[in-house]
Amino acid sequence: MKYFALLWFLWAICLQAVYGQTSDNHTDLVCTPFGTCEPCPEDALHEPFCQPFGNRRLMHCVPASSAPSPSKPRPPSVNPGPPPSSSPDSPQGETLGWESCGRIVQKERGDFYEFFACNLFIGIVAVTVVLARSKRLQALQARQLAARIGLVRGTPGGWTQG
Repeated sequence: MKYFALLWFLWAICLQAVYGQTSDNHTDLVCTPFGTCEPCPEDALHEPFCQPFGNRRLMHCVPASSAPSPSKPRPPSVNPGPPPSSSPDSPQGETLGWESCGRIVQKERGDFYEFFACNLFIGIVAVTVVLARSKRLQALQARQLAARIGLVRGTPGGWTQG
């Protein structure tokens, strides 16, 4: 049975090599990122370019035949700027698109500090409750002991024999 599975696996590998699928998207476009990652709006969260982290980045895509040379890359910008049709140096046939991108570091850092602050607050409240409860329990036990051995609190300044 092991040999059959191994033979089947090798046959599948050979078929993949002969009739292999390429990762080409068959669009003949060359895309370059433009700008930084930004959170997706609520109405676009179901789109594939917003998966898996809910962030996207603007892409400028041009046909492969009119793609600029790699020696002159475009610098990324924080603000995407005007649409390519109004830009004087934009190539003909430029198309805007979106790509999925990873987590936004500033947002993740803010979420971490928020998480840390909430945990710190909960920890401080928990320690305060434990200390107040133990102090109250200690006073209750002291009163019970005083009642058991016959000490009565007569004056506000201290204990007296009763």
